[in-house]
Amino acid sequence: MSPVQRRSRSEANTMRVLAMGVALCFAMGSARAAEKAPDCSKVEGSQGALNQCFAGEFSRADAQLNAVWKSILSKYADQPVFLEKLKTSQRLWLQFRDAEVDAAFPVGKGDNAQVMYGSVYPMCVSAVQTRLTLQRIEQLKVWLDGTQEGDVCAGSIKNSVDLK
Repeated sequence: MSPVQRRSRSEANTMRVLAMGVALCFAMGSARAAEKAPDCSKVEGSQGALNQCFAGEFSRADAQLNAVWKSILSKYADQPVFLEKLKTSQRLWLQFRDAEVDAAFPVGKGDNAQVMYGSVYPMCVSAVQTRLTLQRIEQLKVWLDGTQEGDVCAGSIKNSVDLK
């Protein structure tokens, strides 16, 4: 076996291990999302196929976030001040998410992320975006789940009985 073939086989194995590790992180972050989504660690073929699978993971998480968001807007339509503050919070969270990705994979002006991080870059960015989005969904669900009667620190969170 030539050195190029050994390197190619080694790179393929490294990609599979990396994909399995990232998929495990997803599973730990949101078992529910992992049940609905294909298992990216089982994707065979090119890095492009892995990139596409992980991009799909992020797309599904983003759609779930949008559904939670719309539900909050509907259930809290009678609280315009809260919704204004939540919209500000969400805009800032989107900036935070993007800044976290930039911090995880810093790319200087004039630099090329694909050159710096290789063909795994899109997969890894999608993995970070997905992880952060799933965390945000859990944060927002507090307003959909509601709180129990007597929770004096609930603030804008409605009583769970009123949300049914």
